[in-house]
Amino acid sequence: MALYTMYSDFDRFAVIGYDEKQIISLCGSDRFNFIGAPKPFKDILTETLSIDFTDDSGGLAGTVIPEIQEYSGRMFLNEKAYHALKDIIKDDGEFFPVTYEKGAGYIFNPLRLAEDVDGLDVTLCIKNEWGDIENMGFHEKRVSKFAIFKTEFETYQNFYCREDVKDAIEGAALKGMTFTSELGAEFGMAQDQKRSPN
Repeated sequence: MALYTMYSDFDRFAVIGYDEKQIISLCGSDRFNFIGAPKPFKDILTETLSIDFTDDSGGLAGTVIPEIQEYSGRMFLNEKAYHALKDIIKDDGEFFPVTYEKGAGYIFNPLRLAEDVDGLDVTLCIKNEWGDIENMGFHEKRVSKFAIFKTEFETYQNFYCREDVKDAIEGAALKGMTFTSELGAEFGMAQDQKRSPN
């Protein structure tokens, strides 16, 4: 079973934004923070969220609205992406309904960690002297129960997925996400050389 790191294509696609007043009213000071250890928000996010893809990135991202995007520990899916992926990833996190410029969609909050199943292969996980990831490795049989997961080893930054997730995204021709099988690749290297465009 192949594993992949999932990346958003910010060269072409705009970055998701949230209604800050709505988020503060629902989450308080927590502000819908998915950076860090995964935690559920199902009891907090009790109404449809308002999001947008207004380009306020100062030219650091594209302007096209994606169909799927991971950003800051969560994943946006439009209706097409949701229907392509929901049955594959539903056991690995929670979905929240959203509205945006093009209608309805969802935010997916992934809750699975490789460490939950002792799935991190520590013999293959290497950081350099500055703490940057040089290589990642997993016990594939152990993490294969998860369609999408993260790891504490690299501070929950990346989404890792099975091949069936990648196949579903590519099969539905969803725009906004790319992949690399080089699990330890730095983002820039992966973007330039190793990712397959969608």
